[in-house]
Amino acid sequence: MSRNYPTHDLEVEAIIHALKMQREYPLGRKFVLMSDHGGFRYLFDQLNLNARKVSWLAMMSEFEFEMRYVKGKKRCS
Repeated sequence: MSRNYPTHDLEVEAIIHALKMQREYPLGRKFVLMSDHGGFRYLFDQLNLNARKVSWLAMMSEFEFEMRYVKGKKRCS
């Protein structure tokens, strides 16, 4: 994972990493992917994607899932 990615890309990268690490459990099963990352659901609707996002979509296409947005907690820094 690169620290030079924008924050929204790092959040998607974390989801991709989790899917890769636990691949044998969700593969072949329908599951619900819940995230507080609102932009993630628009990844599938974008027309112009860079190579990184194309590879993410290719990897995620192996899984059958429904995406749900869950409102996250606001953090004070």
